[in-house]
Amino acid sequence: MDGNVVGALAVVTIFPGIVIVFWLIFSTLRRMKVARIQAEVHSRLIEKIGSSQEFLTFLETDSGKKLVASIGIEQPNRNPYNRILASVQAGVILVCISIAFLILGANFPDLSEGFKVVGSLGLALGIGFLISAGLSYRLSKNFGLFERERSVQKFAA
Repeated sequence: MDGNVVGALAVVTIFPGIVIVFWLIFSTLRRMKVARIQAEVHSRLIEKIGSSQEFLTFLETDSGKKLVASIGIEQPNRNPYNRILASVQAGVILVCISIAFLILGANFPDLSEGFKVVGSLGLALGIGFLISAGLSYRLSKNFGLFERERSVQKFAA
């Protein structure tokens, strides 16, 4: 491989890697802070309630139902719409970026090998995400997950 190709690949891979590490660190710190604040609020609220009868009465109110619903801080996202949409978004973004790399590879002959490799890999990943989203949509529809999600949302409201 040419030195220019290695340099281009290094820039293309190191910068996104650094961005991902910072995003992970800051999103984890944010979630920890939110969890700490929620735990503090919940414990103060439970301390204020004297007897179990008062607590049961409070849980029957709208505020009590919201409190119980908010206790699960980090529940996995089970909504099929959001998961499928996330796959479609990732697929479209990867396909667009990959096409840009392939165009750059065609326009810069010295760096074409590196851009074509990165573009081809990204294009394969993007198409894989789009196929995965399509299959997830079809399977979710066949399994009745969309109807189940609607009935759960109506019950929670």
